Amino acid sequence: MRIEEMKSLWAAQPIEIKPNEALAEMLTEKSHPILKGIRKQLLLEIGSWLIILCVYYNMFDGEKRPLAANLVLIICVLQAIAFNFTGYLAARNLVYGDNIITSIAVYLKKLKRFKWGSLCSRIIFTGGMLFFFFYGLDVAIFRILSIAFIGLVFIGQLWLLQRQWSQRIKKLAELKFELINTNEKN
Repeated sequence: MRIEEMKSLWAAQPIEIKPNEALAEMLTEKSHPILKGIRKQLLLEIGSWLIILCVYYNMFDGEKRPLAANLVLIICVLQAIAFNFTGYLAARNLVYGDNIITSIAVYLKKLKRFKWGSLCSRIIFTGGMLFFFFYGLDVAIFRILSIAFIGLVFIGQLWLLQRQWSQRIKKLAELKFELINTNEKN
C-alpha cells in the first residue's frame, strides 16, 4: 500500500473520539490482536516441543543413543524455543524513536539481525534433529538418498525463509523511503 492510498483511506474514515481509558486498553499487550495471535502460536509451539522433550527418550529410542546425541536434541529444541520467545519479545516493542521514520529505521536494523538469527536458528535446529535421528544408522544407498533428499528440502526451506525475510525488509525499507520523501515535500 502506498502513501497516497493510505491517505485516501485515512481521509475516508469517520473520526471517532475514544476516551483515554479505551486508548490505554488498546495499547496494552493483552488486548493487542496481533500479539494475541503470536502468543497463542508461541504457547502452542512451546507446549508441543516440551511434550516431545518429555516423550522423546522412549518414543524415539533415546535410550539407545549416546548421551551426546540426546544432549544435541535437547539443546536444539531448547534453542528453537528460546528463539521463538525472543521473536515474541521483539514483536512486543516496535517503537524505538520519537517519530515513525526513526522507529522504522531502528526496526529495520533489528529485523535484519533477526533475519540472520532466524536462519541460524533453523540451521542449528535441523542439524541437531538430523544428528539425533541419523546417529548410528547403517549407511545404505536408500539412507544416503533419504539424507540427500532431506538436505535438499532443508536447503529449499532455508531459501524460502531467507526470501520471505528479504521481502519483508524490502517492503519496510520502501515504506521508510516513501515516508522520508513525503516528509521532505511537506
